[in-house]
Formats: sequence, C-alpha cells, structure tokens
Amino acid sequence: MKNGRSNGSPMSLMDVPLRTAVELERIDAPSDEVEPLLERGILPGCRLHRVRNSPAGDPIISVEGTLLALRRESAAQLFVREV
Repeated sequence: MKNGRSNGSPMSLMDVPLRTAVELERIDAPSDEVEPLLERGILPGCRLHRVRNSPAGDPIISVEGTLLALRRESAAQLFVREV
C-alpha cells in the first residue's frame, strides 16, 4: 500500500488511498453512531473502497456496489484492512 502500512495492519478509512479495495474490520464509534452505519450496509466484513471525495472533503465510498457519502469523522472511526 502506498502509505507504507502492511496488508494485515488495520487503518482508518480516511488513510486509504482512493480506489483501493478494503474490508471493514471494526467500527470504533459510540453505539448511537454505529446503528445508522449498519442500516446502510456498512458491516464488519463488507468490502468497500473510497471512490472520491466530496467538494467539502468528505469521502464517498462504494459498499457492495452502492455509493454512500460519509462525514470525515465517521470515516475516521471505520478501521479496515486491504484485501
């Protein structure tokens, strides 16, 4: 990976380069913030990747083929590993 991390090392989704496929390992967020993510299909074990950033700099991700916009704060709480 370009940022020097090994393939097995978990990293924040915000650290993932654009268009890199990753698998969600865990969500480190308060329970009231986790439920909306789970309802949108962002579940541990799912494959996702950052497609692009919004004009405000928030990530737009693809989860199982569906595009979702996240806030940077939420994306920073998603820990992933490269697949």
